[in-house]
Amino acid sequence: MKLIQKSHLPLFVFGFLLAAPSHSLRADELKYADLEKKISVDKNPVPAEGGVVSSYAPALSKVMPAVVTIFSSKSVAAKERNPQQEELFRRMFPDIPEDFFERQPEGGDQKEEGLGSGVIISADGYILTNNHVVGDADEIKLTLPSDKKKEYVATLIGADPQTDVALIKIDAKDLPHVVIGDSSALQIGDVALAVGNPLGLEQTATIGIISAVGRSDVNIIEQGYENFIQTDAAINRGNSGGALVDASGRLIGIPTAIQSNFSGGNIGIGFAIPSNMALNIVQRLLDGGGIVKRGFLGVFLRDLDTNMAKALGQDNTNGVLVAEIGEKTPAEAAGMKPGDLIVGYDGKPVQGMQQLRLDISNTAPGSEVVFEIIRKGEKTDLKVKLGDLEDNQLAASGPSSRPKAPKDADLIEGVIVDDLDEETRSSLQVDKAVKGVLVKSVKDGAAAAEAGLRPGMIITQIDQSDVTTLDEARKVVEGFEGDVLLLQVYLAGRRDILAVPLKE
Repeated sequence: MKLIQKSHLPLFVFGFLLAAPSHSLRADELKYADLEKKISVDKNPVPAEGGVVSSYAPALSKVMPAVVTIFSSKSVAAKERNPQQEELFRRMFPDIPEDFFERQPEGGDQKEEGLGSGVIISADGYILTNNHVVGDADEIKLTLPSDKKKEYVATLIGADPQTDVALIKIDAKDLPHVVIGDSSALQIGDVALAVGNPLGLEQTATIGIISAVGRSDVNIIEQGYENFIQTDAAINRGNSGGALVDASGRLIGIPTAIQSNFSGGNIGIGFAIPSNMALNIVQRLLDGGGIVKRGFLGVFLRDLDTNMAKALGQDNTNGVLVAEIGEKTPAEAAGMKPGDLIVGYDGKPVQGMQQLRLDISNTAPGSEVVFEIIRKGEKTDLKVKLGDLEDNQLAASGPSSRPKAPKDADLIEGVIVDDLDEETRSSLQVDKAVKGVLVKSVKDGAAAAEAGLRPGMIITQIDQSDVTTLDEARKVVEGFEGDVLLLQVYLAGRRDILAVPLKE
C-alpha cells in the first residue's frame, strides 16, 4: 500500500502529524516588480552531452548556502486520548515508557512544532518554501547555513494552499541566493539534486534524475492545482520547501511530498513544485496583496475517452468536453455550449482537463482569452472574458460523481425511454426548463449501461441534436450512421455527456 506524505518534518503529538495550514498574511505594499529586480534567472539549457561528470560539488556549492532551516510552531487544542492510536504508536515505538501517555497533558492548548526547509531567492531575504511548512504557523524562525547559532524571525508574506507555495522574508542583507532555472525545459533523465534538512539532518544533498514532469494525478493537494516534477533524488520529511536543482546548480523545483509506504521513508518517488510555477505564484501573491487571484470559466468538464473521441469524429483523445455550463458564468455569456470540445486555449493545444484547469487558474481574472472549440464537427474560436474564482463557486472541473449505472434497453439496444410527462417531472423534481425523454430502464450488460446511462436520467440531446419527445429521439437514432452515439443527459440538477458504442 502506498501513502502520499508531505515532506515537512513535524514532531509527534500523540503520534499525529502536523496538519496542513490554510491561511496567509497580507503584504499590500509589496509588488513583484520590486523583487524581480533582485532575483537571478537563467533559462539556458543544461548541456546534455560533454563527458563524464566526476563531481557535482560545483553545482551544490552554488545552492547549499541559500538553503535554510525553518522552525515553525502553532498552538492547537489538545486531543482526547485514543486507545487504538496509542496501541498503534506503541507498536511503532516499542521502547517508549509504559506511562508515556499518562504523562501527556490533557485539555488546554498544546504547541505543535515542525521542521522544514526554505530557499533564499533574493539577497535581501525573500525565501521560497511550502505552504504546509509555514502557512498557518503562529511563529516562524530560521537559521542560515553560514551561521547556525543566529536565529531569524521570518514574516509570512503570502501563502497559497492550492499550490502549496509560500513566500516568507527575513530582515537581512547581502544573503547568498539561488539562480532560478527554467523548469519548462526539463527532460526525463536530466540530473536532479535535492538539498534540504531531511529528518533533521541539515544541509543534506541527494542525487537522482527527473523521473517525470507534469504530474497532475497524484492528489497531494485536495482541490488544488498540481503540475509536479517527479524525481528519484531522495526526499524525506524535512526536505519540504528546500531546493531541487539541475546539474548547473539552478533552482528547478521546490520539494513538497513523497509517495511512501507506512514507514514515511523515501522509496524513490518524490514530487516538487516546478520553479516556473512557484515564481508565478510569488508574483501573484505580491501583486495580489498576499493572495492569489485565479481565472474562472464556469463549466463542468470531462476528459475524452476513445468512445467519445470516436463519436465526435476525432482520431485522438486530445481536448476536453464541456459537460455543463453554469448559469450567469463567463462561459454562458460567451456562448459556450454543452457538447463543445475545447481543443485550444489562448493559442496552445489542450491535452486534458487537469492541464486546462491549471491554465485557467494561471490566468488573471478579467483577461479575455480565446478558446478553440469544435462544435458539431466545425472548428471555431470563442472569446471569453474570465471571471474571478474567488467570487464564484463553480470552477473548471469534472462533473460530480454519480452512482454506478445499472445496465440495458429499446431506443438503442437495452435502453427503454418514454416521454417525460408532468407527473414524472414533478416526482423527479426536474426543472421545467429541462426538455428531453426519460430513461425508464437500462439492461444489465448493455453498452449504454457500461457508458453510464441509468434509469431516471433525462436524455436531452442525441448526436448533439435536441430531443423533446420519444418520436424525435427515435428519428435521430434511426438516422444515425456512426459507431458511437453521443448522449447529453440530465440527472439531479447536473448535466453530463455519455458516449455509447453501438457496434463491437
